[in-house]
Amino acid sequence: MEKAQRHAAFQQNTKPKRRVSRVILALALIVLAVAAFFAWRILSRPASLFAPTDILVLPKQTALTPALPVPDEPEQEDVPAAASAPQVQGNILNILLMGIDAREDGSTTSGTMPHTDVMMVVAVNFDTNSVDLITLPRDLLTTVPGHYGFYKLNGVFNVGLGGQFKTTGQANDLKDGFELTCRAGEMWLGGVSIPYYYALDFQAVMDVVDAIGGIDYDVDQAFTSMSGKHSYKKGMQHLDGDAVMGYLRIRRSADGLDSSRTARQRRMMVAIFNKLKTEGKLSQIPALISAANSGIYTNTTLIQTTALVNYAANLAPEDIRTHSLYGEIGKIEFYWRFAYVDQQNRLDVIRQVYGFDADTMGTCSRQYERWLFSVGFLTLKRLRQIEKVLTRVQELKDAGTAFSEEQIALYASCYNSYLALYRTFEDGSDTLAHLYAANPWREKKKGSRTSAQKAENKKISAQEAEIKSNLLSLSESAHEATQALASSIRYQNLTWSLSGRWYTDPDIEEVIVAFG
Repeated sequence: MEKAQRHAAFQQNTKPKRRVSRVILALALIVLAVAAFFAWRILSRPASLFAPTDILVLPKQTALTPALPVPDEPEQEDVPAAASAPQVQGNILNILLMGIDAREDGSTTSGTMPHTDVMMVVAVNFDTNSVDLITLPRDLLTTVPGHYGFYKLNGVFNVGLGGQFKTTGQANDLKDGFELTCRAGEMWLGGVSIPYYYALDFQAVMDVVDAIGGIDYDVDQAFTSMSGKHSYKKGMQHLDGDAVMGYLRIRRSADGLDSSRTARQRRMMVAIFNKLKTEGKLSQIPALISAANSGIYTNTTLIQTTALVNYAANLAPEDIRTHSLYGEIGKIEFYWRFAYVDQQNRLDVIRQVYGFDADTMGTCSRQYERWLFSVGFLTLKRLRQIEKVLTRVQELKDAGTAFSEEQIALYASCYNSYLALYRTFEDGSDTLAHLYAANPWREKKKGSRTSAQKAENKKISAQEAEIKSNLLSLSESAHEATQALASSIRYQNLTWSLSGRWYTDPDIEEVIVAFG
């Protein structure tokens, strides 16, 4: 009897332990199954770990909608239906690599703001098992999706941060700047999405190079290390992190072209990859990123990074192609050196890498820059001023203000004149941008132009003059209507002229970025 009772008690006591053991075993099996699943995806289906690459519809600035009745609002011309949207040919993953001109403490090595002085798109084609490296010029004249103004591409990062640079070493501190740079990069790739990024500040680059034992590299010109402590001659050299950064930041190339600087960056990227691969050190990359307290930033997961490392281990050097959106470097009215992308080369790169025909972007040209300086900036200034008065009416309406019939009539007159000026500016800008993109020969020396080119140049100049005349005329009538409405609602902050230079006027530049 006692033996039966002891056995029953033993059974009763061991049941909870058995349940716990079974639960632990079940959890372990689930963990192993999940780990095995991700290991399988990492090894055999890395593309499945990433969002698909699409061609995005790029946002455009639009005019304000009226706050009060506008009976005489000009009708908008019908826009023809768009052709079928292009498609990326192949299973391609886009990643933007960025090098930030900053140190760990947030200080910069040049100027008053750190910028993304190195920007390179890594296009991984899972179908062809190849990679394309596309360099985006840091000095590229560009607009910024979702913001107004004209910037260098390396300053888009600062626009995303509101003109500030603050970091405690956490990835989220600079997230908005990195993501906005990706959006701008998408625009220059014809809308192809760039959902992922890796970014390193200069100290992180030096630390990574030192961690892999430096690089043996055939240097193409003499230079000084980043710290200025060591000099290197042309020829095969062993470069540590300090030397690599000094080499990558050579400002003046032997041929005087910035394209040589970006070519060095691509060659160094390939050299680092080759060393990591030949010495079996690619597997160190996830650990380096995970262990970094600051200086290395990414929006990828550890699993995604591991998948990319495994994929890279199977690449041969000949599987990596390099490209650049190169172009003319000019310094005219902008006071800084800007890059104007060669449109045909840009279209060729997009077609070669992504397999579709993109649209030209004539807004990045020396001709467009001249037009902006001639009348474009002034028109933008005046449009912003009118928008402030119209927005003030919207605010008063939202606050419950009752408007008289006279004020409603003044508003309608102001809004109509604003819309006419806005549409003329947008249409004229688009027209000239297409002409500039189709006629890059205008940037060549006069002696190299043919008679046909001279004739086309004359036509474009005449069209520029006509658009400028229309804008100035509409601007004056809009000024009168805006002044009348502003006086009626007691708005006193109307400024009709540029405040200093265009790049310091907040009506032209949404974010003031210092490049000096």
